[in-house]
Amino acid sequence: MNLTRMARAAVPAVAAGTLMASGTASAATTWWYSGGVHGSGAAVTFREHGDQLRLCDVNSDGFRALVDVQTAAGLHLYRVTDSYNDDRCTTVGAADGHNLAEGRSYRLRVCVIKAAQSPSHCKTYGDAFYNGQVPPGQTAAPVRESTRA
Repeated sequence: MNLTRMARAAVPAVAAGTLMASGTASAATTWWYSGGVHGSGAAVTFREHGDQLRLCDVNSDGFRALVDVQTAAGLHLYRVTDSYNDDRCTTVGAADGHNLAEGRSYRLRVCVIKAAQSPSHCKTYGDAFYNGQVPPGQTAAPVRESTRA
C-alpha cells in the first residue's frame, strides 16, 4: 500500500473518531467506500450496538456521501445522505428509527451525489455485515473493501 493510499484510508478513521467494538466478530470497525473516480469520496461503517451506521464525506469536493442499506436479498430498507460536504460524518441508528433486525446479513450501496443529480460512482457490497452474534461454527462475512484507482 503506497503512502497516498494509506493517507486516504486514514481519513475516515480520523473523521469518524474511535469506535468501540462490542466483542463480536461483526463489531470490528470496517470501512466500505464508494467507487469510481471519487472512490474515497464516501465511507461507511457499522457498529452493532445501537445499529449505528456512520456515513462520512471524506473529500470536500462538491459531492456528498450516500448509502443505501438493503437486506442480503436486495430489499431496500433505507437511504442516508450525509448532510455535509466537508469531511464530516452523519450517524443514524436504532434510536432514530434506523433499526435493523438481529441475526441477519445486510448489503450496502455506497455512492457520492451532487445536488439535484442521481447517485454516482456507486459500489455495492453483498453481505457487507452481519448484525448480531455470529452463530456457533460460523464466521462473520468476509471484509470487502473497494479498490481505488
